[in-house]
Amino acid sequence: MQNKNFTINKQLNDQLIAHLNNLQDRYSKILPIRIDIHYAKDDEFNTDIETTKKEIMYFLYQAMQFELDIVGYAVVMEFNQNEHIHFHSVFYVNGQKRQKYYPIYVALERAWYELTKGYLYDCQRNNYHINGLRVINHHDDEAFRSVCYMLSYLAKTEQKSFFKECYSDCLFLSKVPPPSHRGKPRTLGLNKFLISSRI
Repeated sequence: MQNKNFTINKQLNDQLIAHLNNLQDRYSKILPIRIDIHYAKDDEFNTDIETTKKEIMYFLYQAMQFELDIVGYAVVMEFNQNEHIHFHSVFYVNGQKRQKYYPIYVALERAWYELTKGYLYDCQRNNYHINGLRVINHHDDEAFRSVCYMLSYLAKTEQKSFFKECYSDCLFLSKVPPPSHRGKPRTLGLNKFLISSRI
C-alpha cells in the first residue's frame, strides 16, 4: 500500500520496507512513531548538508542510547521550498515494553532542541487517512500495511531533487541485530510475502 498523492521512489521504498521486515524478524511487537524534525527558522546551518548530517546522526545515536526502548529508526532528509533542510522519520519502539508514544516523543523533542534549538512535529496527532501508529505484531496484516503506507511518504521523490542521482543518500537507517532465535519460532506473517512494489 502506497500513498498515491506522491511519486514514490521504488528503491527507497524497498529499503524502508526491508528494514521494517528485519525489525519484525527481531522483535515480536513494534510501536512505530512518526515525527518530523525541523531546524529553527533562523538557523544558519539549515541549508548545510554536511553539518545537518552530522547533527541528525548524533541525535539518532542519542535516541538509541536513551532508556526509551527505541529499537530502530528510518529517517529521510528533504529540502523545503526555501531550500531549508528538514527530516521525516519513523522511530520504532519495542512494543513488548511500551504502548504509549508520547513520553518518547517528549524526550526526543527535548534532545533535538538541546542539540540544535530546533523543534519536532508530532505526526501522531494528525488525523491520517490510514493509522499506522498502533503496536504491530507478526500476524497483524492491517497494521503492517498501514506502516507501509506511512513509510511510502518517506520514499516520495518530492523535495529530494538534490538526491535524485541516488535517493539512498538522503536515507538514515538503524542497524538491526539478527534474530535471537529464543522462544517459540514465529510463522511467516504477511510481510514475508510482500515486496514494496506490490504494496
